[in-house]
Amino acid sequence: MELIKFIRELRKKGRQYYDVWMQLLIQIEDCESQRLKLINPIDMPRSTYHRIIEFGLKILPNHVSTLSFKKDRNHLIVEALISQSEFTPKPVIESVEPKTKPKPKKVVEEKTEIYEAIISYLNECTGKSYKVSSKIAISNINARLKDGYQLEDFKKVIYVKSTKWLGTKMDDYLTPNTLFGNKMESYLNETLNVQNKQTEAYDTAIKATELGWNEPS
Repeated sequence: MELIKFIRELRKKGRQYYDVWMQLLIQIEDCESQRLKLINPIDMPRSTYHRIIEFGLKILPNHVSTLSFKKDRNHLIVEALISQSEFTPKPVIESVEPKTKPKPKKVVEEKTEIYEAIISYLNECTGKSYKVSSKIAISNINARLKDGYQLEDFKKVIYVKSTKWLGTKMDDYLTPNTLFGNKMESYLNETLNVQNKQTEAYDTAIKATELGWNEPS
């Protein structure tokens, strides 16, 4: 829950700050030390990216006490902090396994936000009603996030494929499993060249969503 306050501070600074740090936070795992690669988005100046990283590193200690963050060239080092109670001397007993150090909590709330943003946009563009709790959807999204894709990449794929496929025989393939699978890179690099009929079908689905026609009964 500590990271929630940190995320709120990022939101106050703007969308770029939120997106850059969310891509790092969702990669944090339960381990004593982790090395995360800093990947500068293509559409963001290098100086802006590093200014955002430095801002986060500056305010993180004010909100997070269980983890430490430091920058090492093009990587972010995340370490679990040892609580004061663990320094209390304990009697040494032979043949007894030492107690393992408590692991930091998972960043469940932060990951859920990015799942919701992606699935909500998919439902908005296709007029469908996919659930954020879908294990298949979450598995595919996590796999692509680990590959370095960002929220805007997911949105672009959704927009391009829904515009091309909506109202055609490919309509049924507008699913998280298809869009965010191993072919996501090729979808991301497609150009948008749609027929008028497909454009009208896309607009119709968006209108239906706004009027609540596609909401589950």
